[in-house]
Amino acid sequence: MTDKPLRRKPGKEPRPARAGRASQPVRPAARSARYRPLPTGSHGLDRDAVRRDQGARLRAAMAELIAAAGYPAVRIADLARLAHVSPPTLYSLYADKQQLFLGAYDDVARRAGEAIVHAFDEHDRDELRLPAAFRAFGELAAEDPHGVSLLVSGALAAGPEVLDRRRHLLDALEAFVGARLDGSPRCEGDLIVRAQLGGIREVTAARLRAGRQRELPALADTLSRWVTCYPQRLPEGLAAPAAGAHDDAAEPTEAHARSRPPSAPLPSGRSELSRQAIVKSQRERIVDATAAIVAEKGLAALTIPEIARRANVSHETFYSIYPSKHDAFLGAQKVGMHQALRVTVEAYRAHERDWPAAVGAGLHALSCYLATEPDHARLTMVDTYAASPAAIATRESAMSAFRAYLTPSHERAPAQHPVVVEALVGGIWQLLHHYVERGCAHELPALTPQLTYFALTPFLGAEHAASVALAAGPSG
Repeated sequence: MTDKPLRRKPGKEPRPARAGRASQPVRPAARSARYRPLPTGSHGLDRDAVRRDQGARLRAAMAELIAAAGYPAVRIADLARLAHVSPPTLYSLYADKQQLFLGAYDDVARRAGEAIVHAFDEHDRDELRLPAAFRAFGELAAEDPHGVSLLVSGALAAGPEVLDRRRHLLDALEAFVGARLDGSPRCEGDLIVRAQLGGIREVTAARLRAGRQRELPALADTLSRWVTCYPQRLPEGLAAPAAGAHDDAAEPTEAHARSRPPSAPLPSGRSELSRQAIVKSQRERIVDATAAIVAEKGLAALTIPEIARRANVSHETFYSIYPSKHDAFLGAQKVGMHQALRVTVEAYRAHERDWPAAVGAGLHALSCYLATEPDHARLTMVDTYAASPAAIATRESAMSAFRAYLTPSHERAPAQHPVVVEALVGGIWQLLHHYVERGCAHELPALTPQLTYFALTPFLGAEHAASVALAAGPSG
């Protein structure tokens, strides 16, 4: 639906929209050079130059407001006010908010691509090219944190057309980096470069959210050593299944039964169950209904009447448990994250004396959980970015917990820079996202060997990591 300009009463500014209860209002930043309007009246500037300037200000405003509160919270009125253009002028340049987003996304993607390619090409020695490219990207992030934030995470909340644009961009970047690393295309089923780039995006996004973007250029050498510690060829037997079209006939196998069976509606009339048990059942049904609706129709289609109908609860009961649909989303997200962490930790602790085997067992348990809970997998892996800053904060907390189990003691493996573990967890998360987003969560257990190899190679070396990985898969 196209955004329309908002009218306001004289002397009153419209209140910014909010992305859920936990988000902050979108507040235009203080005036700065990049938002300074051109002189009014007769200034002698070419009309096309004026429109280019207005478009540049609008794209910068879009990036800044998304970084502050997320794409769903951004309104046309906020964009126009921050960029110092009128809403009619905005609509003369861009058809709607999404077209403006695409313009901003394409602009920063072009600048990032040019910086990376130039950094690669200005060095003749292979060992200098990758650090230079990472440093160039880090310098761009330090110079334009809002734009790069839009590139690495902002697109995940902006609709199918933007996501399709993002996929093509990532495919091209993966092919470019993969070819520069070993001079030839990667073998089919080799997702290591995709995971590495995903890890670097996660490292970048985390620092941008924390206002620590100036750290990024200094991490270039460490990240380059991490990327190049993997052999050019994936060891035999570790290729991953293709994340192709969704197979509607695919069902979880008996070995991968649901870790948390669905909660059935309680019988009508008086019940001998305690109030606590009744509320628990209602909450579980609301959580499952929320995840199912978001998976089927998207976050924008989530409504309280639909949640209540599917959960078989009254509106009054819903409001007694969750104040809003956003709170129901956060509740479903926390349940999914908690269950994912629980099954991972239980499997890890069953092999705790053998850290490499424990990592493989944990990753296999995580993959199986996501395969058997595709609705919750999609909500936690894909739709979190479209919800609110509170949802992203929940995701950050969960990933911090996963990092604790992927960090070996000094006695078990060589010490690594903490950013390596951060990049590993981020890369694993991005591979899981890759499959879940494409409706292929049922393929994840078969991805376990490559996930394990990816996680362990920096600590054990490729050969040892491959032997552990081959034992960690579905038949291991």
